[in-house]
Amino acid sequence: MSKTTAAPAATEIRLAGPLTHRTVGALWRETTRRLDGKTGGALRIDASAVTQADDSGIALLFELARLWPQRNGATVELVGLDARLQRLLDGFDARDFAARQTPEQQPGLVESLGRTAAANWADARALIEFLGQATAVLAATLLRPARIRWRTVLAVAEEAGANAVGITLLVGFLMGVIIAFQIAVVAQQFGAVIFVVNGVTIAMLRELGPLMTAIIFAGRSGAAFAAEIGTQKVNEEVNALVTFGLEPVSYLVVPRLLAGLLVLPLLAVLADLIGLFGGALVMLRFDIGFLEFYSQMLSAASMTDVFIGLIKAAVFGLVIAGVGCYRGLSTGLGAASVGLSATRAVVTSIVLIVVIDGLFAVLINRLGF
Repeated sequence: MSKTTAAPAATEIRLAGPLTHRTVGALWRETTRRLDGKTGGALRIDASAVTQADDSGIALLFELARLWPQRNGATVELVGLDARLQRLLDGFDARDFAARQTPEQQPGLVESLGRTAAANWADARALIEFLGQATAVLAATLLRPARIRWRTVLAVAEEAGANAVGITLLVGFLMGVIIAFQIAVVAQQFGAVIFVVNGVTIAMLRELGPLMTAIIFAGRSGAAFAAEIGTQKVNEEVNALVTFGLEPVSYLVVPRLLAGLLVLPLLAVLADLIGLFGGALVMLRFDIGFLEFYSQMLSAASMTDVFIGLIKAAVFGLVIAGVGCYRGLSTGLGAASVGLSATRAVVTSIVLIVVIDGLFAVLINRLGF
């Protein structure tokens, strides 16, 4: 039982009975209300009637006798407390509970570079592991076509492929025009304008067609994959799939991998055709007609060039879709995390596209194609 009285010269609080977890809550609220807004002055705590105290009771005594006066600049007198309880109270020091302001040390240049490198390396390893796992699941799914959700694959392919035809044709046409014009201006000085057709054909079929299409796919569809799955992750729909016994990689990732694998080579073919047409239009200015352009193009290109471009496009599509799904599944909490995942998906995809394209160049050179 507790009784609180106020003396003219000081505030007096009398504590009685057991101070245990059963009684401390009410006492704490009562004393807090009584002392709320008081600063300075004197406080007298009469604990002569306290019969026992557990950790909660000692915490209340410590709050009143040590922490409250430290925060409010008051003087406190604790009287009548049993010697055993007093020894427990004396075992605590108010300075141990003061907030310590430790100056934050900025890491040096070497340490910052090391942390960044370690974080990027860990992220790269996790990404490679995920791509390997997703590819293995995709291969296992292809062995059982009945398990493929073709309706979802077609819906993703329509959004990622059919709706991207316009921008792909535009970029492909402009690339063909730019490359043909730039090469022709130099070749004209040496009287070798006809060989501009060779350069445009090889560049479009082997490099620019698959590469530019992959960059468009990464910025348009890779970010969309990350945002869609990231939103599902934030809304805990991915956890719901796991609860229902569905594997997120099989249910969410595989349809997008299939769509990327099928769509990007088709888009690359369209980019190749429109790019060659743009190059042919430019060559009209240099007195190279369509028929002559077509004849020189056939003599310069081979099916090997076409297959190399298609293989690149397929690999790019697989990697971009995988990166987008990985970033989506790695999304944290909140709407900002979804936007961050989409951004990181685009950046990572473009970096990997360039790296893979360089590896293809070295490999093709080694194999003599």
